[in-house]
Amino acid sequence: MATIKEVSRLANVSVATVSRVVNGNKWVAEETQERVRAAMAQLDYTPNNAARALATNKTDTIGMVVGDLSGPFYGDLMYQVEQEVRALGKHLIVTSGHGNWDDENDAIEFLLQRQVDALILHVDAISDEELFTLSQRTDCPIVLVNRFVPELAAQCIHLDNELGGRLLTEYLIAQGHRNIACITGPLYKSDSRDRLQGYRQALDNAGIAYRAELVVEGDYTEPGGSLAMERLLRRDQPMTAVLCSNDLMAYGAIRLAKSQGIAVPKQLSVAGYDNIVMSAYIEPGLTTMHVPIGQMGVQAGQLAVALAEKRPHATQHHFDPSLVVRESVSPQK
Repeated sequence: MATIKEVSRLANVSVATVSRVVNGNKWVAEETQERVRAAMAQLDYTPNNAARALATNKTDTIGMVVGDLSGPFYGDLMYQVEQEVRALGKHLIVTSGHGNWDDENDAIEFLLQRQVDALILHVDAISDEELFTLSQRTDCPIVLVNRFVPELAAQCIHLDNELGGRLLTEYLIAQGHRNIACITGPLYKSDSRDRLQGYRQALDNAGIAYRAELVVEGDYTEPGGSLAMERLLRRDQPMTAVLCSNDLMAYGAIRLAKSQGIAVPKQLSVAGYDNIVMSAYIEPGLTTMHVPIGQMGVQAGQLAVALAEKRPHATQHHFDPSLVVRESVSPQK
């Protein structure tokens, strides 16, 4: 394997000049650059990435922490971020925080130790204050996805989940439903709390009393949706519709309802949230809120690279969900 010294001898330049060419220093004369590149090609010289990183303080990598490495929601997010990062000349390193404080912090430290050029974080257990402190103690730029921290507003790509919960509940109310149950996501997650708040706001605006017995905390999984639906049925409360805080729990709720002989939507309307791809194909097609997670991933990837390169970027920070009407909700007569 050729060395940088061999390249410098063949090109008749100093080792420092070869290093400058490798690192893209524009102050090296074009004729000298061509001579160095020709020597590198002749010797089949490959620069040492670790040494290059030490010289430039850049690794050309972006680190990303997500809640889970499986499922359509995170899959779409990771795919779009990776596409943008690769198009901008960097590589993506992804790890999972599993939605708990220890794993989220461990994942962040893992990426920082590898000297990534920027961090993209979709975390839930780490508090706003801790995220702000992290941004102050490291030189590594941070981008937050599906999270809004006021002190880091310029680094957030966030969704109005409260609006989504309100719009979905308002749609159910407009269809004549008044006994509307809610299966929330885990309430330590800010998006779950915001969607629940939107549900409560819509009920209040319509003059419908909030009833705690119609609310069950779920876990954002399909089996969790079935368990939550089973709990609601055991409470034996009148309900004509169930709002689920994500589509997977809605699938579980529908499956459990059907197993109990409850027709969906004729006897019970069910709505979800996220509009993942399968929601158009289940039976009945799921009424849900569309989350533009792919577009959010595009913005997160572009912003992370721009921050790493210390250049301005026109970023869309705020996104709104939108209602998608399908067959799982029917009018209440």
